[in-house]
Amino acid sequence: MVKTEIRKQPDGSVHATIVGKIDEHFDGKDILKAADGANKVTLKMDGVRSISSLGVRALEAFMLTLGKREVVLEEISSAMANQVTMIPNLLGNATVLAAKLPFLCPSCGSEGAFAVPYQPNASTTHAPKCPQCGAKMEFDGFSEEYLPR
Repeated sequence: MVKTEIRKQPDGSVHATIVGKIDEHFDGKDILKAADGANKVTLKMDGVRSISSLGVRALEAFMLTLGKREVVLEEISSAMANQVTMIPNLLGNATVLAAKLPFLCPSCGSEGAFAVPYQPNASTTHAPKCPQCGAKMEFDGFSEEYLPR
């Protein structure tokens, strides 16, 4: 189940946060209603924990319904990033700014999810410092499964 928080911005654009599991029940109608007449929609999707196979279809349909608006994804979760690398047209013409991805500290073993720019090699060029010991963290996975090439 997905929860959304929607805010209209002073410039007329819409900012929506989407949290939870995207499945066949996702339609984004509340976001579409709020975006009626808006030229820009900004989505924060770092709280999307998973996307089912039918959820992929539902998300793709939602993105298509946003039409010609400027769509910016502030931050996407690792689940979203993984789906986008497998299905490049999933997000239509949306611009993805950052992805919240898993990192591991080789010095102290601390783990966490941190936002990095959604660009090739960002898992190494923008690797965060460990909040526990200050060492440079390492990406916990294969970057080609989460970031563009």
